[in-house]
Amino acid sequence: MSQVDTPGEKPVIDIAVRRLMEGTPKIELTAAFPCEGPFEVQLPIWRPGRYEVGNFARYVYDMMGQQSDGSWIELQKTSLHAWHVPEEIGRVRWTFFADLFNAGSTGVAADILYINPVNCFLYLPDHQDWGYAIELTDVPAGWPVATGLPQSNGRWQARDVQHVMDSPILAADALTHLQYESNGIPFHIWIYGQDQPNPDSFLADHVAFTDSQIAHFGSFPAEHYHFMYVLPEREVRHGVEHEDTTVIAIGPSAKSQTQGGYDELIGIASHELYHAWNVKRIRPAEWTPYEFAQACPSRMGYVAEGVTTYMGDLFLFECGVVDLPGWCRLMERLLDRHVNNPGRLNSSVAQSSFDTWLDGYEAGVPGRKGSIYVEGAVLAFLCDVRIMQLTGGEASLQTAMRMLWEQFGMERIGLTESDYWSVLNEVAGATDALDDLRLHYADGTEDSWDDLVAAMEWQGLGLTKNHRDGRWHVSISST
Repeated sequence: MSQVDTPGEKPVIDIAVRRLMEGTPKIELTAAFPCEGPFEVQLPIWRPGRYEVGNFARYVYDMMGQQSDGSWIELQKTSLHAWHVPEEIGRVRWTFFADLFNAGSTGVAADILYINPVNCFLYLPDHQDWGYAIELTDVPAGWPVATGLPQSNGRWQARDVQHVMDSPILAADALTHLQYESNGIPFHIWIYGQDQPNPDSFLADHVAFTDSQIAHFGSFPAEHYHFMYVLPEREVRHGVEHEDTTVIAIGPSAKSQTQGGYDELIGIASHELYHAWNVKRIRPAEWTPYEFAQACPSRMGYVAEGVTTYMGDLFLFECGVVDLPGWCRLMERLLDRHVNNPGRLNSSVAQSSFDTWLDGYEAGVPGRKGSIYVEGAVLAFLCDVRIMQLTGGEASLQTAMRMLWEQFGMERIGLTESDYWSVLNEVAGATDALDDLRLHYADGTEDSWDDLVAAMEWQGLGLTKNHRDGRWHVSISST
């Protein structure tokens, strides 16, 4: 492969996207690569925020290359996720299935174009520093476009592969747009859907948890941030974090007007914003940087998702979006899932983190593994209380997370398990302060119930469980 010279500029891959609305919804993508063949193009096999193999090539209908005479020929695969581009071909065209509207997918309809580039954009494995220029060829001029990408000369620009794959794009005939500012950072809320939450309370709650999270971390890691809500008329509940964006999907859209649906939206939003620090910057070494061409298992899913689950809910309480009874209800639902999953006593949360790459986010074999969200959050709660106990309330798990942000996240240094536990012990005031929690509940499979009861009691709360109708039911009450 030889590169086409671009004096003084970094090469850019031009990608044009258009909707194909006849029959099954699809998109057609055409890419002009700034090089001469032969070369190989690759489609990611997984996406950040979902720690399993996604096999996005299964959504590709065809892969064509344009010859010098203008005709198109079929390109041959070199692996399940890569294609060979012969000499004399610099333009590639492919058709991609686009009828999925979860928070990490790609979907189109008459009034919307929603793209997660990590599903459907090709890249050159040997040139991941090359930029992208993206043209939405059939989006009407009057449609609002929500994305964290900058725009220049009518096209959306990405600096490299890591940037483009982490930058969803939402364009629609009608997008509600709310704005606010926190600590000098502009925040945007974009909402697509027939039924939508009350804008005044929705905006106020975003301001509250955003202010609170930034105050605890001391700074925000992006120059701007976009909450992108996709509320389709189909069953879905999902959120995905990105560097300066999150996509949150809940449907049918009428759910957003119920108290339960509204609470879900706010809960997911707080969770995803916390990811702007934890995972997007405070990131396990195995995912620094992202390697899209292969599975990247890590034992630290309990930090990535468990800590975020616990902190996302805690900040709703800290900022006043939910009261103490509301936080107790959130913990009751979490602990219900905890006590009713025997897999937590079979596979440690660290091993379950590693094994998401085996069977994804499915329940899998009964009783084999735990949830990195649930078991990770339970462990985060125990760590939080332990640190507060040992420091007389002068420090907490959030103190440790801020230190991790300052020492690892700001510099984008990959985090190891040893790094994580070392910082928690340092904040707690002793090199072995949390070693038993790590041994028993991160690396081990011991039952944490007694420690949970004691931790709740230290906070002035009573924790009980009773067995009825074939399952355990958890209750938290003020003592």
